Amino acid sequence: MVALVGACAPNTHRTSSVTIVDSADRAKLDTDYGLSDIIAMSESLTNKMLQNKVFANAKKPPRIVIGKITNNTHDENLRVVDLHDRLQEVLLNSGQVRVLDTSSNAFDYIMHTEITSATHRSSDGQKKVDYTVKIKLFTISGEIVGQWSDDTSFAKSR
Repeated sequence: MVALVGACAPNTHRTSSVTIVDSADRAKLDTDYGLSDIIAMSESLTNKMLQNKVFANAKKPPRIVIGKITNNTHDENLRVVDLHDRLQEVLLNSGQVRVLDTSSNAFDYIMHTEITSATHRSSDGQKKVDYTVKIKLFTISGEIVGQWSDDTSFAKSR
């Protein structure tokens, strides 16, 4: 039993700390674009879009197709399907539009979404990544009727 206590003794002198970080401080921890960021930007963008006169003044909910999302970021593993799903969810829950499948040919608008990123590194090892999500809304004839974007930046020091 004494040997067991002796073997455990070194562990009792180690100190470690666990810190719970507020999500507002996330920019100081990493430069990854995660699900919480996707949710925040999706909600912000769709709410901006739904305030546009195209939707606000509509006599009946316009029919919209959410087109393919283009990932022009440095992160090829970015889950754009999560962005698509969240945009769709917010639009559906708004009650202001009717969301149709991409196979539909009887729609009023098609929405194209793109996510981009730019990475900046400083000489002291700090890294900053700027993400932009853009939504462009087109009529069936290809006329653009609206464009909205949202930006967020993440920074990480060495």
